[in-house]
Amino acid sequence: MKLFYLLPIAVFILFASACTKINDNQPAVVLPTGSFSGQFLKIHLNPTTSKYDTSKAVLQLMLSQSTGFAITGDTTTLHAGSYGSYAANAYYIQFIDQTYNAAKPNGKYHLQGVYNYLYNGTQLIMYVNYSDTLSLQYNFTKSN
Repeated sequence: MKLFYLLPIAVFILFASACTKINDNQPAVVLPTGSFSGQFLKIHLNPTTSKYDTSKAVLQLMLSQSTGFAITGDTTTLHAGSYGSYAANAYYIQFIDQTYNAAKPNGKYHLQGVYNYLYNGTQLIMYVNYSDTLSLQYNFTKSN
């Protein structure tokens, strides 16, 4: 008789376990770390000519989960050298630049804010689009 009362509980457990879904097909997220070198591209729509102008700079990027990021290279005119912290998930990477001061912009681009990114263990591509007129892209290859 006592087993008869346990039957609904056993049936509930059986159905609940059958309805749970474990998806083991999710790819592992490989977060970018290490030294990278490559190009920074500023692609801007010229309102006068309706054509895209491209400016480039060769940069090096160091990413470490324990110490953060540092960007060096051709930082004389287009892009600023900087350092700070970063965090990433499978789709986005966010940089908090310790040298960036929004109150005093210096005319150079900083690695600051949230970027879409793609990383395959060797190539690191980060980009952000501002409406249809400006795109900032970083195309890096892992150095080590």
